[in-house]
Amino acid sequence: MEIKNKTIIFLLLLLLLLSSCTSNPFWDDSGTIEMKITGSVLTEKNQTNVPVSVWLETFDLYTTTDSVGYFSFSITNSQTPNGSMNGPVNLYFFIHNYELDSVTVYFTNGMFSKEQTDFSEDGELLNPLEMKKILSGEVILHFNKNSIQTRDTLRVSFNLETHSAVSIDTYKYILQEDGSDFHSGLFFRELTGNETVTIYRFIGTDQLGNSVEDQLQNLTYEANESITWTYYLLSDSLNLSFGDYEVLPYLLIRHDQIPIGLIDAHGGDSALTLSAYFLDLPFDILPDTLQIN
Repeated sequence: MEIKNKTIIFLLLLLLLLSSCTSNPFWDDSGTIEMKITGSVLTEKNQTNVPVSVWLETFDLYTTTDSVGYFSFSITNSQTPNGSMNGPVNLYFFIHNYELDSVTVYFTNGMFSKEQTDFSEDGELLNPLEMKKILSGEVILHFNKNSIQTRDTLRVSFNLETHSAVSIDTYKYILQEDGSDFHSGLFFRELTGNETVTIYRFIGTDQLGNSVEDQLQNLTYEANESITWTYYLLSDSLNLSFGDYEVLPYLLIRHDQIPIGLIDAHGGDSALTLSAYFLDLPFDILPDTLQIN
C-alpha cells in the first residue's frame, strides 16, 4: 500500500512539473529561439542599383539586399522535435549578369557553430561579399522615340561588354537566302500602370511566302570583348498602347551549378525562358525608353 501511494505521489509531482514548464524538459524547445544571419554585399560596376537576391539552402529562405547592400535573415526552425540542424549550409548571392557566389554558415545542434569561416558566432558576415560582374550592356533605340510610322523597319542596338568569359543563350533571326542574320527577342515593359510586358520576336517570310521564325542560339565570348547586337523590328507588328516603356533584351547567361531552389525563388523554370517572368530575375542592364503617344 505504501509503495502504491509513493507511486501515485510521484506521478502527481511529474504531472505538475510538466504542466508548469513552458518547454518540454526532455527536448529543448528552441524552435522559438530566433537567430539572425546578416551581412552586406558589394556589386562591381552596378549601373542600375539592382538589389542582390540572397537565398539560404536547406531552410529555403529568400530575401534581397536593401539600397546599401545589407541583408538579414531570421531563422526560427533550426531545432525541432524531429532533430537539430548540424553541419554546413550555403548562402547564395545572385544577380543574373554577375558571377554566382556563396558563403557557408555552420550549425551545431541547431545553433551557430563557434567554428566559422565566413561568419561570426552571432551570424554576422565577417566581411562584405564582393560580387564580380560577368557583362555590362546598354540598349539603344535608333528611331524616333515619340512617333513610329507604319511599315517602318526599326533598329535597336544592344552594346555588350564582357568582363569575364561567358556563354549566352539568345534568339536570332537567320535566313540564308537573303543573308538575314540579326538578333531577336526584346521586352517592352510599361513604366506606368500595371507594368504590362510585351515581347517582340521577329517573324519573316522566305521566297515561297512561308513564315520563318527566330531560333534559340548559344553564343560564347571571351573576357574584355565589346560586341553590338542588332535587332530589327517591323513597326506594324509592334502592338503597343500609349505609354512609356523600357526596352530590354532577352539573354540567358549559363551559370554553373545554380541551385534549383534559387531559381524556384524567382518563379521556377519560367524565369529562364523568353517570357515576362524573365524580368523577375535581378539584372543590371541599362534599358532605353520608348514613348508611344
